[in-house]
Amino acid sequence: MRIKGSVAVVTGAGSGLGAAVAVHLAGMGATVVGADKDLAAAKRVLSGSPGARAVEADVTDPASVGALVAAAGEPGPLRVVVNCAGGGLPPARTVRRDGSVQPLEPWRDVIELNLVAAYDVTRQAAAMMADAPPEDESRGVIVHISSIAGLDGSQGVSAYAASKGALAALVHSTARDLSVFGIRVVAVAPGPFDTPSYAALPDQVRERRRRDFVHPKRPGRPAEFSAFVQHLIENEYLNAECFRIDAGLRMHE
Repeated sequence: MRIKGSVAVVTGAGSGLGAAVAVHLAGMGATVVGADKDLAAAKRVLSGSPGARAVEADVTDPASVGALVAAAGEPGPLRVVVNCAGGGLPPARTVRRDGSVQPLEPWRDVIELNLVAAYDVTRQAAAMMADAPPEDESRGVIVHISSIAGLDGSQGVSAYAASKGALAALVHSTARDLSVFGIRVVAVAPGPFDTPSYAALPDQVRERRRRDFVHPKRPGRPAEFSAFVQHLIENEYLNAECFRIDAGLRMHE
């Protein structure tokens, strides 16, 4: 899939890896629609990217997702979606040492944000892509951001792990659903990357992660993540799979 000249939606574009991807794709000549609940943050991220547009969107609201997809269709056929919006809860075991249990409603909210919203973005964006003329037999690609926490089953983050792990199954199923239209669906599962959320971790946690990296022994750089997403978009033979990018790290706890 050619990035230059394509319309690309990036959710969660106001911070972290979503911001890095939005700026990277804009720099490659894509018309980027960067969506975030925090419109001011998305505007700051994209202020230096000609051709990029920041929009306010709540991916847990189907009407808001519909408005986002409609806005993305205005400058031309929507070809690329990178679904970076997501979040989690503070680490807590299912049953804590004092006998208290993980509250259910916040747990459900994480599933809604990381999984249900990802599916809603997929179905609404794919409906628009399906009506577009094909480009070399393809109409588009949807990239979801999973996590190695979902693949390795990290403790204390059951909602986050369950939702991110479910994305691996979602891409297999939806890629088959959408293959008739020439739409690919993939996911990328990053390990720790050098973002503000990683920097906010306690020193002992970051040191433990540093020891567990195989090589290089450092968190990933946002530019490395963006380059990987670029490859997933451009390589037409990558489909229906969740790909790790983690310097060999495995979450043992």
